[in-house]
Amino acid sequence: MTVSGSTAMLRPRIPPVTPLGLFVTAVCLVALPLLAWSLGALFVQPTAYGVNRLVIVLLVLGVVLGEMVQVEVALRDAGAAALTLSTTFTLALIFVAPLGLVVLAQAIPLVVDDVKRGKHWSRPVFNLAQYVISAAAARGTFSLIAGQEFFTPRDFASSEVGAAMVASLVYLLVNMGLVVTVIALAGRQLQLSRLWADLRQQFTTAGPMVAMAPVFLAVTDFSLWLLPLLLIPIAAVQAISRLALEHRDSARHDPLTKLPNRSYFLLQLDQTLAARPSGANPVAVMFIDLDHFKEINDTLGHEAGDSLIRDIGHRLRSAATAEVTVARLGGDEFAVLTELPAGEQPPLAQAIALAERLGSTLDEPVSVAGVRLEVRASIGIALAPQHAQGSADLLAKADIAMYLAKGNGGGVAVYDPSKDENTTERLVLLTELHDALGRPDSDQLTVYYQPKCDTHTGQVVGAEALVRWRHPERGLLGAEKFIPVAETAELITQLTLVVLEQAIRQARVWLDQGRWLGVAVNLSVRHLADVRLPEQVNEMLTRHRVPPALLTLEVTENTVMTDPHRAVAVLAMLRAGGVKIAIDDYGTGYSSLAYLKRLSVDELKIDRSFIIGMTSDDNNQIIVKSTIELGHNLGLRLVAEGVEDAETWRHLQTLGCDVIQGFTAQPPLPAPEFDDWLRRWDADQREAAIVDLRLRPPATTSELVAAAPATSAPSAARPPKVTPATTAAKTRPSSSSRHARPARQTGKPA
Repeated sequence: MTVSGSTAMLRPRIPPVTPLGLFVTAVCLVALPLLAWSLGALFVQPTAYGVNRLVIVLLVLGVVLGEMVQVEVALRDAGAAALTLSTTFTLALIFVAPLGLVVLAQAIPLVVDDVKRGKHWSRPVFNLAQYVISAAAARGTFSLIAGQEFFTPRDFASSEVGAAMVASLVYLLVNMGLVVTVIALAGRQLQLSRLWADLRQQFTTAGPMVAMAPVFLAVTDFSLWLLPLLLIPIAAVQAISRLALEHRDSARHDPLTKLPNRSYFLLQLDQTLAARPSGANPVAVMFIDLDHFKEINDTLGHEAGDSLIRDIGHRLRSAATAEVTVARLGGDEFAVLTELPAGEQPPLAQAIALAERLGSTLDEPVSVAGVRLEVRASIGIALAPQHAQGSADLLAKADIAMYLAKGNGGGVAVYDPSKDENTTERLVLLTELHDALGRPDSDQLTVYYQPKCDTHTGQVVGAEALVRWRHPERGLLGAEKFIPVAETAELITQLTLVVLEQAIRQARVWLDQGRWLGVAVNLSVRHLADVRLPEQVNEMLTRHRVPPALLTLEVTENTVMTDPHRAVAVLAMLRAGGVKIAIDDYGTGYSSLAYLKRLSVDELKIDRSFIIGMTSDDNNQIIVKSTIELGHNLGLRLVAEGVEDAETWRHLQTLGCDVIQGFTAQPPLPAPEFDDWLRRWDADQREAAIVDLRLRPPATTSELVAAAPATSAPSAARPPKVTPATTAAKTRPSSSSRHARPARQTGKPA
């Protein structure tokens, strides 16, 4: 044949040689002479039957009908094996009939069924070879133990039940061993431990069927009328197997969407990664999270939320091909698993295209409870082996990528190691924090206090409790170093209780010193969802004999809006107990005047981002002024955070702010040093009011004294303080070296 001016021989395409192909070929080659030998013996000795013909007919009928009735048996992995009810009758035939008859009785319905189902020719050929070898092994074992000839069976005696049991076990082991080996080789992974595990599992189901064969023959020797009774345990095995399979499927699928659940998804991911040979195409995992689902659920109710989840699950499943696994992990989280074949597009581009296609299926509005909703999702992508090799690690990387997508306003994001904070150092820090919380006597976790001063008089009216960690090796750690770790590891609740305990105890110390100083503690989002918190706080206050009015619990707008209904209920119980509530970092989150009214808060803390530079930024000054006016109109006390210079203090005084907090008064200090500073502040206050009049127009000494507040128990009278103490200012650290408060997370007990 000539091709483009050159001659070439046309050669047939030879399929590649695989371990699976070699094994199937070997099984067929072993079975072929056994098949020929047994059929030949059948025609040479056609009358060689060991029991009466009626029993033989019944057994053959049982084999044929049993092959038509299959029971699916749940396997250890995600699959299921087909167990035929013909097994009992086949084994009984092996012990009393020529081997050729056994082969014919089983082969004919088996081959007909496989051809009818359109299976590849290799499937019925292998199945026939499998049964020939299994039957020959069982017949040979029985003949050897019972002293019978291989091709000439005779009457079955009750004394041969033991030999039949051993032969049945051999049949089961050979038959199941061949099947399990093929399954393992088809998965490109042959492991002895897995073979043994699968054999044990299938033996528990097929074992009773096999054990019935000798009993069947013993009963026929006694009376044929008892044979129908043997169908009862066989039917029971079938029913139990069906129930077990249904139970397994129910345990592995989400009842709402009928999609695979988290455990089943991880199992499938494990199998996919295990079956993936070195250098094969990558595997992609996608983590899908619906945006603002919680708001929909809270507004329209859980039934509407369930309806939406069902619709989303159906859309995702419909948009995916048969090779793509879509699962519901829980809540509003879904996951996708797919292998990325070699093609024109790079694997990552294929994954992104699939993610975008899945995301686009959600663009069409959905009607829930009579409300038309637009649903968006954030999708994170991680690839194996590029990003991770284990199933749990790969899903975690996709989860991290999903949060990157959320941070970008939704859409699709690929895992980026440079933006992954889940480092080894972070895990070590988490372990060390857990140990520190477990040893409260070590005093590693301690509370620093930053004063809150009356804007007009300079009097210290309270202090905010800020947690610090005296790490034995890392030194003093600010809250921003470990609060995010505590939040992600769910240690934040325990840490907040530690801070509350120390702060309330310190309030008692101040009371004993004659000081009426309140303490403020930040609450995390987890505590706002914990209905036990009011009882825990009340127990601490009662134990330390501290009036509830001396405790202020600070929450951010974002923590409240995470679960507003639960937060409102918890805060209402706290406030009913006399505890004060403050909104921290006001103006930076999802502000809601309606929730301000419902929460009945006592205090608004204006975020430092508006305070710092307000003297040079007119917009910030307008925002601060408006917030102060709003708070006063609602009857709230206004606190300005981040006051770092006297000029800002003066502006806040002019605007009518009630309390200031910041480095211009004093950075956070541990309790003993705070007490020392407080005594100096009290002593310096009158001198500062007379000598350093920077915060208000000059006044006479008599005016200053007249302006001093009257003595009120239990706090001693303090002259007006109008500027930070000079001595304190000299030791004030620079901005770069201060222990900053933690970055805003979902909440902070710092």
